[in-house]
Amino acid sequence: MSAAARAQAPVASAPAARSGLGAAYTLTLVIAVLAAVAAAGGLLWDGLYRAETAWTSPQMRGQDLVTLLSLPFLVWTGNAARRGSARGALAWIGLLGYIFYTYAGAAFAYRFNEFVLIYIALFSLTVFALAAAMASLDFAAIARAFDAGTPRRAVVGFLAFLGLMLCALWIGQMVPFFLNGTLPELIVRANTPTNFVYVLDLGIVVPLALLGGVWLWRRQPWGYAAAGYVLTKGLTMGLALLSMTLFQWLAEQDFDPFLSGVWVFLTVSSLTMLTWLFRHCRG
Repeated sequence: MSAAARAQAPVASAPAARSGLGAAYTLTLVIAVLAAVAAAGGLLWDGLYRAETAWTSPQMRGQDLVTLLSLPFLVWTGNAARRGSARGALAWIGLLGYIFYTYAGAAFAYRFNEFVLIYIALFSLTVFALAAAMASLDFAAIARAFDAGTPRRAVVGFLAFLGLMLCALWIGQMVPFFLNGTLPELIVRANTPTNFVYVLDLGIVVPLALLGGVWLWRRQPWGYAAAGYVLTKGLTMGLALLSMTLFQWLAEQDFDPFLSGVWVFLTVSSLTMLTWLFRHCRG
């Protein structure tokens, strides 16, 4: 067998799941039900977001649509992970990460409404589901499921680029405030004390993308986990941002064409990198 053929050949992999994954999957089912109620309510109940500004409420409904569409995939990938699928496990924790991000924002940043207890429950449940999944998945086995042709360098480069891009986007919006006291437009338009996106992206997503790149470069099992998580979340969040922009346009609200282009890039590039990575994973 040639060297190129050996590089492309899949390697034998052990099941990705250890015992105890049932608790994480049970939590996932509860999350799917509650998120379906929250997202469908946002889409169908005109008065739910009545306290939000005319600029933010269409965005919330746009994200609700993508959240609702993502839930069957959340359940499906969780079941695949429970059966020992490495790809299923990585996509599952990425989708749980998307739900966590969405409802952490809802719990902390949405104006008080009738679904506040659902938002708090989803924020809590996703934290514990992720913790249970991380404790039960065999990341060494997941790493062994990737063949020698896995595009580690390309994924590492993309993770680093993604982390730096988010830093440039959000810190760039903060710089005028530090220089002359001008608040970022996202805060002014939403009429909020701050923006939870700054906190979650700069506090969680950026460090995880950069650390994941380092771990993957060193061939550490956590690197594959972080890469799958960030790429899956990048895809789902990119779709959500595009849907939010579409709903803004339909509501005749202003949107930033530059940022819309960034969301297209985020979605397409995350999908491309995730597909490329998973093509080299057995199971």
